[in-house]
Amino acid sequence: MPNIRFTISTASDVQAAIRMHAEAAGMDVSAYMIAAAVAQMARDDAATAAFAALDARNQAALEQTADLPEADPPSFDALTTDEQALVHRVLASALGTDTASVA
Repeated sequence: MPNIRFTISTASDVQAAIRMHAEAAGMDVSAYMIAAAVAQMARDDAATAAFAALDARNQAALEQTADLPEADPPSFDALTTDEQALVHRVLASALGTDTASVA
């Protein structure tokens, strides 16, 4: 199978560092970059495999909850005194006043 050529662009300092590392490894730049890409792909594949079961469970959970109706938030009067005070503090902080009314 013939090799297919493609070009990558980098900043000159990155290019110099790649060249230096390739030479230190006794490789040409192409071989060094291919080795680096293959190693990164192996890490990506390993991470994908490690999380595949969890990703599948998350997707199944999302699908199970897709049709659930959203619950209506409680009315202000249904909140405890502490919860009402928290709402007032948050609104005061957000609006810059302690006279925020709650609808």
